[in-house]
Amino acid sequence: MIKERMQFRKDGYNIKSFMKNRGTETNMKIENQPVGKTVKPVGQAQTVGQASRLSDISWKRHLPHYQQSAGYYFITFTTHKRQLLFPVHKDCIFNAIDFLDDKKYELYAAVVLNDHVHIVINPIDALSKIMHSVKSFTAHEINKIKNSKGKIWQDENFDRVIRNEKEFLEKINYIANNPIKAGLAEKYEDYKWLFIKGWINDNS
Repeated sequence: MIKERMQFRKDGYNIKSFMKNRGTETNMKIENQPVGKTVKPVGQAQTVGQASRLSDISWKRHLPHYQQSAGYYFITFTTHKRQLLFPVHKDCIFNAIDFLDDKKYELYAAVVLNDHVHIVINPIDALSKIMHSVKSFTAHEINKIKNSKGKIWQDENFDRVIRNEKEFLEKINYIANNPIKAGLAEKYEDYKWLFIKGWINDNS
C-alpha cells in the first residue's frame, strides 16, 4: 500500500488539497458527495497524520489516472432486502472482485459495505457478464458459509458511465470516504474491504 502525506477532512480525504500539496496544479473541485447530488465546495481540511514522502513522479505513476480512451464505469450492487454482510461475507466479495481484476476488467476502486458494494472499473468483458460472474460466485460462496440457499443480491445493478477526469476522481473520492461516512472506520486505512489502485490495499 502506498502511503503519502495528505490533508484529511474529518470524514475522509480531499484529493484537491493533496494534489496541491504535491505541487500538482488542478482546478478540480472534489467533494465526498453521493451519486446524483450537487457537488458543494470542499470545507477546510485538517491534517491528522503523516506518512513517507513520494516524488511527484511516483505520485503520477501510482494513483489511478483517467484515460480518455478508456470506458470507465461506477457500479453499485446491493444485497437482497438489504440483508447485512458479515466480515466473512465481505472477505468473499472483496477477494472475488480482486480475483477478476485483469481478467474481466481493470479495477480502479472498490469498497464492500454492510449491504452494498461500489466499484470503479474499465471493463474487458461485457458488464452483464462481469456482474453475473461476481454475483453468482459470491452468492454461492456466501450461501455455503450460511448453510442456506437464499437469495443474496438484488437482480438490478446501478451502473454509470464516468465521462471525464473530474467525475473519475469524484468517484474515487466517494469510495474512499464511504466507510468513514458510514461509521465503519475512522480512517480509510483502517477499513479492510477498501481498495484504490496504486494506493489503498493495493499489494500488486
